[in-house]
Amino acid sequence: MLLVTICVGSSCSIRGSDELASEIQRFIEKENLADSIEIVGAFCMDACSKGVSIRVGERQFSGILPEDAESFFYREIMSCIDGQAEGKQND
Repeated sequence: MLLVTICVGSSCSIRGSDELASEIQRFIEKENLADSIEIVGAFCMDACSKGVSIRVGERQFSGILPEDAESFFYREIMSCIDGQAEGKQND
């Protein structure tokens, strides 16, 4: 299962972390990946910037805005899911 951690600290909250989480959840449901991806919240991830901080597995990103949700989901989250599927095929 891929863990997606979204900062819900005050700085990220002001920048739209709740909206971003909702949008990512919508794409998870759209792609039928509820059994493969889990979203959790975390307080300050020490990467305050001009947007929300997100960790996808072990990779951390900052500066993500709610309007970036779709491109971020398909570029970063789906690439991790695809990579996990390839790893299982090679086992």
